[in-house]
Amino acid sequence: MSSTDYYRILGVARNAGPDEIKSAYRKLALKHHPDCNQGNKDSESTFKEINEAYEVLSSPEKRQVYDQYGAEGLKAGGGGRGGFGGFQGADLGDMFGDIFENIFTQGGGGGRGKPRSRRGADLKYEVAITLEEALTGVKVPVNFDRTEVCQECEGTGARGKAGIKKCPTCHGAGRVQYSQGFFSFSQACPDCGGQGEVISSPCKACGGAGRQKKKASINVKIPSGVEEGAVLRVSGGGDAGQRGGDSGDLYIQVNLKHHVHFERQGRDLTYECPLAVWQAALGGEAEVPVIEGGRIKIKIPPGTQHGKVFRVHEQGMPSAGGKARGDLLVKVKLEVPHDLTPRQRELFEELSNIAGHAPPAHDEKEHSFFKKILG
Repeated sequence: MSSTDYYRILGVARNAGPDEIKSAYRKLALKHHPDCNQGNKDSESTFKEINEAYEVLSSPEKRQVYDQYGAEGLKAGGGGRGGFGGFQGADLGDMFGDIFENIFTQGGGGGRGKPRSRRGADLKYEVAITLEEALTGVKVPVNFDRTEVCQECEGTGARGKAGIKKCPTCHGAGRVQYSQGFFSFSQACPDCGGQGEVISSPCKACGGAGRQKKKASINVKIPSGVEEGAVLRVSGGGDAGQRGGDSGDLYIQVNLKHHVHFERQGRDLTYECPLAVWQAALGGEAEVPVIEGGRIKIKIPPGTQHGKVFRVHEQGMPSAGGKARGDLLVKVKLEVPHDLTPRQRELFEELSNIAGHAPPAHDEKEHSFFKKILG
């Protein structure tokens, strides 16, 4: 007797019944099918063995011969490996269709299926608000196009109840079944799209679609502290569903407009404060704007360097929901004068002499002097 053990290949007992053998084959065939293991020679070889074993054990006549005489007995009777070639090209979709057949066609006793509802599509729009509006929160009108249920036919797509007929192809089931050898599978009916019904007399208003494009407008509340790129969801604000399905959602992406004074960094705001050289050297006060409007004064200590950052607490943006505020970061930007009066030039030259640096005798003396001051 040949050492080939078909029962071991399928992983079943020698007294296994037809259903147990078929179930074991399906699992192994799906696992080792060439479509799932491209380029894997071991899986390809295993798949051939699985098909060979199933071909024998699924046939009562061949199984009886195999149980008595083994694989050699089958070859002697003309049923060798050549008889299994047709299974190597079995379509993977057939297997999946057969396995899930009960889910699609036998729920509810195999009777007429109900038309399936479909959820409407989600929609996405963008709105732009100012930094001041992000500080306090704001209601923004959003105008957009969306699909709504046709009021004429109430979403059925038909001209009255008489305009809807049972699909003649699937007889109302919504699915059709095919068989190929010992494989069977089902798919959505191509004529009714899986609905089980067809429209014989379409609605004039929507042309049978059951929905129509309409213009819509809603006011969206933007919370205080919202950040750039934040996305808000309006439940049910998207396209209407089909056949009683739920509407999709509307997603609003919030963008912040450029601000003339401030850059946002999380909850903090950054402001570049221009200072003259003498202000930075002598110290004093500087006025800076705040996001609510108006200006406040900050203290500038003597010898302040270019790029120095002063922090003004709680003058930034709130966190989401209007909670604790961030800070205002004031960054010093030194401004070098470029049109000096004769008196200003004289004073700067005097300052240069006092500092021990003779002014250069060329047109770039002004530039060189400030380059040394600013590092």
